[in-house]
Amino acid sequence: MKWKSNLDTITKNRFGYPKQISYIYDMKIIEKLKDGYIPYKVYEDVELQFKNFVKSVRVLPADFFHEPNEYLTLKAMYSPGEKKTFPNGGFEVYYGDGGHIRNYDLDQVIVHPYVLGIRSFGNTEDNTNIKIVKKENTIPGKKGRKPLSVEEKAKREQEKAVKNSKSNGKKGRPSKYTPEEKADRLALVESKKGGKRGRPSKYTPEEKAVRLAKVEASKGGKRGKPKRI
Repeated sequence: MKWKSNLDTITKNRFGYPKQISYIYDMKIIEKLKDGYIPYKVYEDVELQFKNFVKSVRVLPADFFHEPNEYLTLKAMYSPGEKKTFPNGGFEVYYGDGGHIRNYDLDQVIVHPYVLGIRSFGNTEDNTNIKIVKKENTIPGKKGRKPLSVEEKAKREQEKAVKNSKSNGKKGRPSKYTPEEKADRLALVESKKGGKRGRPSKYTPEEKAVRLAKVEASKGGKRGKPKRI
C-alpha cells in the first residue's frame, strides 16, 4: 500500500527521527519455523523508517507487537558474519530495567513506532497486515483554541456592551445600579440622617428641652457633695 511522507517539513527528536508524521504503513507479521518445528514471528515488508537503528533506541520485536508498552532498547546490531554467535546477523536487545538481554534475527525487530511519534497502530480486520496510522492535523501549524462562530462572537459582544453600560468607568466590579438609581439611594440615606454623625436621637428638640430642665432642677446648684450643717 502506498504511504505519504512529509519528512521535509517536520522536526526531529534527539534520535534524529521525526516528531510529527502522518504516514500510513502496511506491514506483515508472519510465522517461521526454527529447526523445522519451533514457530517464531518476524516482520515482512518493513519501511525504511523502521530500520534506522541507533544505539539505545527503543525497539519493538515482533513477538511484543501487541504489548507496545513493554520497554526494550537496542544494545547492538550485527551484520551477517560480524559475530560468531550471529552468523546471519541479528540484534541484542535490553529488556526491562534489570538489564536482561534478548537475541533476535534481523527480521524480528523494528524501531518502536512511539519513537517515530506514532501512537495508534495495530492489526487490520483480517489480522494479517499491520496498520500503523497517525492522523494528519486538520489545520497544520496552528495551536490553541478554535475561533468562535459568528453567532457566538456576536452574543458575547452584546453581553459585553450591556456590562459596560452599567459600569461607571472605574476599575473593579461593575455596579448593579444605574446612575439614576444611585442618586435615589443616596438621597434616601441623607434624608434619614440627623445632620450629625453618630446614632440619631430618639427625642425631638422639645422633649430634649424638658428633660434638660428636669435635670437642672434636681441639681443643688453646686458641684460635689453637699456640705453638712
